[in-house]
Amino acid sequence: MRTILFSILMWACALCGMQAQTIKKGDKFFDGISLYTVQEVRMGKIVYMTSNDGDELTLEKVDGKVGEYTLQPSRQADEPPFGSKWGGRVQYIHHEERNLLAFRNPSNGEVMWTMDLTRQSYDDCVMMQQMMQQEEPENAATLVLNRPYLASISKEDLRLMRNRILANHGYRFTSKDLQEHFGQYLWYKPVNDNSTIKLDIIEQVNIELIKSAEAEK
Repeated sequence: MRTILFSILMWACALCGMQAQTIKKGDKFFDGISLYTVQEVRMGKIVYMTSNDGDELTLEKVDGKVGEYTLQPSRQADEPPFGSKWGGRVQYIHHEERNLLAFRNPSNGEVMWTMDLTRQSYDDCVMMQQMMQQEEPENAATLVLNRPYLASISKEDLRLMRNRILANHGYRFTSKDLQEHFGQYLWYKPVNDNSTIKLDIIEQVNIELIKSAEAEK
């Protein structure tokens, strides 16, 4: 099952990588629950999209900043989605063959919700989400995560999941329980200096997203 999951996800990622790093009409973004489709891009900067269940989402491109948007009120939206605020920062992130929208917490600037660019249908997205739900938390740390997946994970497992990302790079932990937990794995090789560790943008987003889920437990 796990092999099938990664094969499907990688296939979907390869398709997404063919997209340019600009939101355009027809783009689809899945957040783990709903599939949003961009209906129009007004004046080249106002992105209007609707979900499969009728929700609306409007973003406005920030002039002079590549991949930077703000969340704007929609006609049918009574309050900001995902626990955000109107005017909240939304970042369009591109890394290798992945593209996603990262909604940042207005209070601390960390990622609180993600939407993954996809070419799949709603049913296919739901199927992949269900397969992701079967993954063990630490094994899923290398995927592009979303909040609906993290919602079902305990606070203790979220902590291990977040630190697994660092452990993959050999992060030297000061907490005894983390030292003992990751020390049991042959692949874990602590570095001498944590400052030499460099995370890619997807790993950074996942860590912040997990932290936001931990804060709500």
